[in-house]
Amino acid sequence: MTTSPRLGAALAVAALLLAGCGGSDGDSASADGGSSSGPTTLRIAETAGAPLNFLTYGDQQGFFEDAGLKLEITSSTGGATVIPQLVSGELDAAGSNVVSALIAASKGLPLQMVAAGTSTSEDEQQDFSALVVKPDSPATSIADLAGKKIAVNSLKNINDIVLGSMLEKAGLSYDDVQFVELPFPDMAGAVENGSVDAAMVIEPFITMAEGQGLKVIGRPYWELKPGLQIGTYLMSKEFVAKHPDTVEAFQKGVQATADAIAEDPDSFRAALPKISQTSPEVAQKVRINLWRGKDDKESLTLIQGLMVDYQLIDKKVDLDEVVVN
Repeated sequence: MTTSPRLGAALAVAALLLAGCGGSDGDSASADGGSSSGPTTLRIAETAGAPLNFLTYGDQQGFFEDAGLKLEITSSTGGATVIPQLVSGELDAAGSNVVSALIAASKGLPLQMVAAGTSTSEDEQQDFSALVVKPDSPATSIADLAGKKIAVNSLKNINDIVLGSMLEKAGLSYDDVQFVELPFPDMAGAVENGSVDAAMVIEPFITMAEGQGLKVIGRPYWELKPGLQIGTYLMSKEFVAKHPDTVEAFQKGVQATADAIAEDPDSFRAALPKISQTSPEVAQKVRINLWRGKDDKESLTLIQGLMVDYQLIDKKVDLDEVVVN
């Protein structure tokens, strides 16, 4: 099998990261700032939308404080963008998608998965991802998008896998469409004005797009695997080794947040207008994705097998080395 443009790009990105992002000394001032009289501060970034809403909700509900942490949360545009910040020590933790995480691990970047991020629902209609087009678009599935532009929030990530799988099932290849990087909040407008023909969006932007009349022609996450794990939280290996108590505290906070949303989704919906730019009307309709707390190795195994098939990585990584929860 010849080297694909995607693998070549992934290798180039990894080489730049390895060359330009020297490892930190592992002594993050924020991570070492905790004491018996106060919580430990953890600098963390998460992707805008449902992933960021989850983390913010858990923080505001006090689940991380109860575990002994104070989160300093920043928003990111996608999982790949935070990896250099993790490697350089600018961040202590970050939410990423599992594809970006596995690409980084396959190229020797010293990162580990410490907790699960977002997963999609077991129910197709509750998938928090959607492929959307204009209401008058003749497209009824991804099979109708050959030669068209599809907006994605980031390249070389989970989009490559789920959309690549959909294209393959439709008898097309990844290169039969053109992917355009756009932030999630800008996608619906780009579809409406014709800058792109379709967009791969997540909640709450799906519900907002539907409110603007856009139509859904596919459920990318669910179609690959009901309950598919999409996101993960990463830390550097050095940080994990030097701050095991902080890692355990973060895992407890993630699990507590996941359990609380599962047990009382109405409270999460009620909080969305306060923690995001979601209107109360959209908050009542938005699909709430699944959070498990711990990484799902069945999903990771499926995804990295497809990553090898699609030449995003040249060989599988040892999940027992990468996953620490």
